Amino acid sequence: MLVMAAGCGGRQDKKAEMGPAETVEAFVRAVTAGEFDEAMSLCDTLTMKEYVDRYAGAWDMLVKKDSSATAIAAGIMADFEFAVEDIAKNEDSRLVTYTVAASGQTKKKTATVKKDEGVWKVEEITDSL
Repeated sequence: MLVMAAGCGGRQDKKAEMGPAETVEAFVRAVTAGEFDEAMSLCDTLTMKEYVDRYAGAWDMLVKKDSSATAIAAGIMADFEFAVEDIAKNEDSRLVTYTVAASGQTKKKTATVKKDEGVWKVEEITDSL
């Protein structure tokens, strides 16, 4: 997948090399896979903490209800598709419009990303019409 470098320094170097679209994809894949610490490292923690916490809460509830939840998530991830439709410049940030598809459902979203100390970070994700 994306950030498999050993050690934190290697991970930071890889993140610094990612553009807006790669950052959004890495964030979405991390959240979808239940890798919430990785997701938090790819976003502005002040504005996105609630977003990630909602997914983490739903993930924990699902795991408590059904111990096979991680196997189900792995099946969804095997079928998961991410496609960038557009990247627009908005002052010092970028608006990345993308679609995610899995298990026969497709969602279109827009992520706002902004550089923070030389690394793109997800600041907001909204549904696109």
